[in-house]
Amino acid sequence: MLIADTLRLFVGHGRRISWADLAAATGDKERKLRSYVETDGPEMPLDVFMRVFAILPPDAFARFARHMGFGAEPLDVCPDATVLRALSQSARLVADGNEFLEDGKLDPRERAQLAERASALLPVLQSIVGSGSAH
Repeated sequence: MLIADTLRLFVGHGRRISWADLAAATGDKERKLRSYVETDGPEMPLDVFMRVFAILPPDAFARFARHMGFGAEPLDVCPDATVLRALSQSARLVADGNEFLEDGKLDPRERAQLAERASALLPVLQSIVGSGSAH
C-alpha cells in the first residue's frame, strides 16, 4: 500500500515523472510499473523497488525510511545551484587537493581546507540531484 501511495504521489500525469519516463529509466515495462498502483496489484519485487526508487526523488524513499524507523536530516540545498557552479567548485577542490598532495602528505591545515571546500560543494550537488537541474 505504501509503494502504491508513493508512486501515485510522484509518478503520472501532472507529476514530476511520467510512467513512460520511469519505464525508460528503469528498463521495466510501463504496464508492469503501473500495475503496482492498481487495487489488488502485484507485490513489487525488491530489484524493481531498487530501480524505481533510485529514479524517484529522495523524498519518495524517505517515506519508506520513516516507516521503517529511519530518519535523516533534510538535504541541505543551494537555491542557485547549477551544473556550472558544481563543476567549478569540484575543479577547485581537485586543484587544491593536487596542490596539497605535491609533497605526498596532507597537513592538518590542508586537510581542513579540503574538508571546507568539500562541505560547501555538497549542497550544490544535492540540489542538482534532487531537482534534476541541468542549468
